[in-house]
Amino acid sequence: FSMFHSNPHLPCLVVEVIGKAPRLARHMGTNAAVLDSVLTADFFDAPPTLAELSVELEASLRPCHDMEDMLIASRRWANDRRFQVGVLRLRDRITPARASEALSDIAEAALRGMLPRVAATFETAHGRVADGNVAIVALGRLGSREMNAASDLDLIFVYDAPSGAEASDGPRPLAPSQYYARLTQRCINALTALTPEGALYEVDMRLRPSGTKGPIATSLAAFRQYHAESAWTWERMALVRGRVVADTGGLGVKVDAAIAEILATPLAPDRLLRDAAAMRRRLAKEKTTDCLWDVKNLRGGLVDIAFLVQYLCLRHAGDHPDLRHPNTRRCLDNLARKGLLNAEDTARLQAGQDLWTGLLGILALTIEGELTVEKEAQISGALAADLVRVGGALDFDGLKRQVRETAATVVEIFNRLIDEPAAQLPALDDDDAMKELPL
Repeated sequence: FSMFHSNPHLPCLVVEVIGKAPRLARHMGTNAAVLDSVLTADFFDAPPTLAELSVELEASLRPCHDMEDMLIASRRWANDRRFQVGVLRLRDRITPARASEALSDIAEAALRGMLPRVAATFETAHGRVADGNVAIVALGRLGSREMNAASDLDLIFVYDAPSGAEASDGPRPLAPSQYYARLTQRCINALTALTPEGALYEVDMRLRPSGTKGPIATSLAAFRQYHAESAWTWERMALVRGRVVADTGGLGVKVDAAIAEILATPLAPDRLLRDAAAMRRRLAKEKTTDCLWDVKNLRGGLVDIAFLVQYLCLRHAGDHPDLRHPNTRRCLDNLARKGLLNAEDTARLQAGQDLWTGLLGILALTIEGELTVEKEAQISGALAADLVRVGGALDFDGLKRQVRETAATVVEIFNRLIDEPAAQLPALDDDDAMKELPL
């Protein structure tokens, strides 16, 4: 109360957070000390860079005595930083794109801080595999630096060890494949374990080679071979957003180079086109939505834009090896610059990407769980006003029209570039071609 008395603006912020953003409110309710950070001079400044976040987290983790301390400290740090980004978005102090980048940087810094500590703890029992190292590849929203408050982490763990390595050198030696599988599981546990501060992140490993049927950690040689011989088209498309976010021993350079080499290998154009169209049809069937605000799964929403960008990247990667960029908007810039997408389509797709990113960023803070027609009732007058502001509309009805028109525009481009040309090709069995698609 003394703090409120001395800072009259603070109760207004507390009410706004409690009334609008349940994720932020929960953290504030269990960590009232976070309000002290709100009063610091730099709280409403631009979020720190990835390098600055890594230094800050390292300082928070250095005093930790054991793994439990590390888990709690990393969660407290990440929650505080996510709280700052959420407040900055609620107050319109940073753009939606910058908020997504900031949330992605927090996750990347957390992975960089976590990996060497988990590895060091693991080595006390199992030693090291001589000259062996591991890298964490981010796909999905972390890979493209487009995270929001509700994003999980789509990860792949890739390791490399000399071909002659038989076992680690610790008290309880393990063969390399078993060693890195167990190390990977330890890392996942470190991210997902529930502590008094909650979990750090939810982790999705279904995009690893062979999906849930494959090993939890993949050797670099097997990773290359899988994508050269066995990968489904959707796996190659998902890899467009792939990038290394943490590693040991500099393995990330080799893994990033392998990803670039894989994506630069041309695919049969007809097969790529047919599969892209078939995948989107199946996703539309399995992940259908009647909610106007489910801007990810809405036809003409984020999924359609991502499919378009990934399809065009793979189609032209053989002739333009520098075309790909993990970030969707940057990739659209590259496509336009190389004359592979006309200026009008580029502008419309980027406008759609910006609108969906802005709306989803606010909705992820304010409505928990899947967006459904029933949850539209949770859009209060205050939230509606925020959404109108993000969309740049005059009123809520105008925003609804804008959403429908933007979605229709994206669908028209998708149909013209993918669905209509694919319809001219001989049909294949969609279920057989897409049976491994994770939904």
